Amino acid sequence: MNRSFLLLVAFLLFSMTLSWSQQTLSISATLLPTFSHTYYTNRYLYPESDGQIVEPVYLSGSRWATGYSAGVSVAYNYTPGWSVSSGVWFQQLSLRQARQPIAGPGTVVLHNRVIRFPLLLNYYSSAQRLSPYFSLGLFVDLPITSRVVVTRTGESTQYLRLLSTPRPIFHGLLGAGARYKLTNRYTLMAQPVWIYKFGQLGGATTYDSSFELSLLTQLAYTF
Repeated sequence: MNRSFLLLVAFLLFSMTLSWSQQTLSISATLLPTFSHTYYTNRYLYPESDGQIVEPVYLSGSRWATGYSAGVSVAYNYTPGWSVSSGVWFQQLSLRQARQPIAGPGTVVLHNRVIRFPLLLNYYSSAQRLSPYFSLGLFVDLPITSRVVVTRTGESTQYLRLLSTPRPIFHGLLGAGARYKLTNRYTLMAQPVWIYKFGQLGGATTYDSSFELSLLTQLAYTF
């Protein structure tokens, strides 16, 4: 883990010890359409065969994937304009590529899936109905079983499982967007966000450089 990641963790923990006046709590439905870019270094993935004859999935070079995250978030406003938030999200990113020439014509679609736990520090600069809105934070991802769909020309489609390493994966986030108060209770927030993958603890040999571009959209209800 590098120094910038450790400084980010320290900053977030420090922010949670600040003044806790004017406390308010909100819960929000969260959705993030996502584009993900990863640079793979000659990776071979081996799906579970379940008695079938399967081929390894080979990944090399620059790859884009599309997908989404969805879940529930809870925010705690500890002083005017400032809040900390967390939640539980499900993410799926899908990568499509052609089968290897030796395997024959067709396509392979890899659906990577994780359970994501965010920890964010948020700030809005104005008490007006419409305000700029900023977020800084980190994510902890717990990989779950991925899916592999192999479409083979002239043959049946295979639906396979790909077991994931259970170790957590760490990411950092920066976001800037807008916050709009629909009513005294309901608030809509939208932010383009950039998410950088730090990797797994002790996972240097399996690290592939990766980042995500997402639109973090939340509809919050304040208690």
